[in-house]
Formats: sequence, structure tokens, C-alpha cells
Amino acid sequence: MLEMRSITADEFVRWARAEARAHGNRLDDDPEELRPHFDLERSVAVFDGAEIVGGSHSHRVEMSIPGGSAVISGVANVAVQPTHTRQGIMTRMMQHQIDNFHERGEPLAALFSSESLIYGRFGYGVGSLYERWLIERPHNAFARNHASPGRIGFVDPADITRDLPQVYRRSTADRPGLFQKPVHHWERESRAIEHTQGGPGGLFYIAYTDGGKVDGYAAYRITGTTLVVNELMAATREANSALWRFCFDVDRVERTEALKRPVDDPLPWMLADPRRLQRSTRDGVWLRLVDVCAALPLRRYLQSGRLVLEVRDPQCPWNEGRFELEGSPEGAECRVSSESPDLTIGVSALASAFLGAVSFSTMAQACLVDELTPGALLRADRMFSVERQPWTPCNF
Repeated sequence: MLEMRSITADEFVRWARAEARAHGNRLDDDPEELRPHFDLERSVAVFDGAEIVGGSHSHRVEMSIPGGSAVISGVANVAVQPTHTRQGIMTRMMQHQIDNFHERGEPLAALFSSESLIYGRFGYGVGSLYERWLIERPHNAFARNHASPGRIGFVDPADITRDLPQVYRRSTADRPGLFQKPVHHWERESRAIEHTQGGPGGLFYIAYTDGGKVDGYAAYRITGTTLVVNELMAATREANSALWRFCFDVDRVERTEALKRPVDDPLPWMLADPRRLQRSTRDGVWLRLVDVCAALPLRRYLQSGRLVLEVRDPQCPWNEGRFELEGSPEGAECRVSSESPDLTIGVSALASAFLGAVSFSTMAQACLVDELTPGALLRADRMFSVERQPWTPCNF
């Protein structure tokens, strides 16, 4: 008989190894380096006798949302051993975890999905999107000259914790869906083994400095004749154009690839021949409204308005029903309502609208929202609209 519970301190290493194995990996890092950032009480493990056959974990992290930020439940390490798939273990774990979040009074949860088919059935919806780019060198010219008075220089990996975190924070201000990298993440990146290994393909850091202030940086590697931009953050237009120009113009590079860019990034509009930029879009963070009535007032709304939403949520009976939302740029209130609904929506679709990743009108065309009051879709679109599209360039 399968048993589900939190792990003990003595079971941590076995749990970490089982999680890695479930994803087809061997545990590269020393598990003891992870232990200080692991809350045993927030772990989930499924045991078949003494063997760990499934598991998950969560931790409280800060995520930017429209108009501010919120502490959410960050779900990670979700795994089921290949010997025990198709036995309902994942469903039991996810329901257990959501119930636990609700008991803790945590209204929002988020995760990163290895497969987009999995988490919609547990009430998670796509919270952010990103683009992946590829452009050949002959086609990367800018449409106009971008003057950049600053200079670009290399940053020693050991020094990235000094200026780069502040640039990351400045360049992502007011953008929903962001998780700020904790200090130990920056420190771990600075100590990565690849920085001391020889040979091609290593990671390089460059920074744009103007007037003694670091306004942007990029992390890239060169694979063959392709320069791959892992991360590029710029707090000014000058830093943005200078960093991209550098990445495009490195000698002996035939093409530039960028891994995770926001869907409203200005770079495609800077190019003289934007059609040559190969673009593909995929899901970033997935969001779950664990408590609809508590989650909706956390964000701010671009336009003042009132909506009565009828929410469908088979996993969370406390979310089933009608909720009256009054939102504005200054704040919001939400309460249970008995009034006739303006819109009917599933909780996963509402999660996708929460950060502004998609409009209610678009979801209505996809049969994910039903409009019961004429004009309610447009009102919802205007209320939930955001100035900058949600983007999640790094994991928590």
C-alpha cells in the first residue's frame, strides 16, 4: 500500500536522488548544498514500502504581479518514478499539495512544467509566455543607428553578484511574472564548475557601463558558430541596443540565438529586416489560484470596474461559485456573490488572465469563457490588461 507524507531529515538525500532519477538524470550537485533551502514540512513523498516512488516540494517565493508583488507557493521537484507511473500518484500528490496550500492560507501557487499537457487538469494555467529567437548574421542590421555612449566589458564570473542583481531588478521593474533570483542562486552561478573548465562552450558575462553605472548585462556562450544568449537584461535603451549589437557582431559567429525573451521585447522592432528573425513561443510559468477570493484582490487593475465571475474548479470546492470583483488601479475587493454572473470561467483560464498573459475575449473565442452579460468581456479585458506582458526569464 502506498503511503504519502512529508520526508524526514534522514530521508532528504534519498528523496533528492529519487527526484533526479525520475527525470532521467543523475544527481550532479551535492544534495547537502540544497538542504539549507529545503523546507521538510513542505515536502511530499510517496512511499512503496521503504522506496520513494514519487515526490514534490514547495517553498514560499516572491513573484511580481500587476501593481506589486505577492508571496506565492513555488512548486518544484514534481516527479513519479518510471516504475510507478499511471497509478494515480501524481493526482494524489497535486491534490494533497493544493489542499495544504489552502490550509496554510496561501492563495497562489506556481510551477514550471516539463510537459504542457500535465498541469491544466490540476487547475494551473499558463501565466507567462516567452519567445526563442534565431537570426543569421547577414540579416541582423538595425533599422536605425542606436547611439550608446557607454562601454561594454567582460565581467569575471566571481564578480557577478556585485552589480548584476541590481540590473536584473531594475530592468524587470513593473513586469508581472518575475521571480527575483535569491542571493544563493547568484552565488551558485558564480561558482559553476564550467567557469574553471577549459575548451569551447563556456559561459561569458558582459556588462554595459555608462558614467560608472552598470545599466545592463548579458550572459552568453558560443557553440560552434552560434552565439547563444542565455540572458540579457538592460535598464536603459542605450544598454539594450549596445548589448544586442555586441552579441550580433562577435567575430566568427554566423548566427545569434536567444533562449528566453519577452513577447513584447523591442528587439524585433529594432531590426531592419524583422522577417528574418525566427521566432517561436512557448509557455513560461504556470499559475494556480488556490483561493480565488483571496487571490484576485492581490493585484491592481488597469481600469476600474466591477465583474461577477462564476468560477468552475473541480479540485477546490471553496472556489466553486460566484465572486464579485471590484478592481481599480488603487486596489481591489472580492466577495462571494449571489448575483447573476457576467462571465463563467474555469479556474485555469482565470489563472492565465491573472497576470495578463491572455485576454478574456481571446479565451472566449477558444471556448474557455462564456459571456452572460453583454459587454462583460471587453470590461474584463480592460480591467485585467497590463502595461508590460508577463515574463518569467528564470526559475525560482
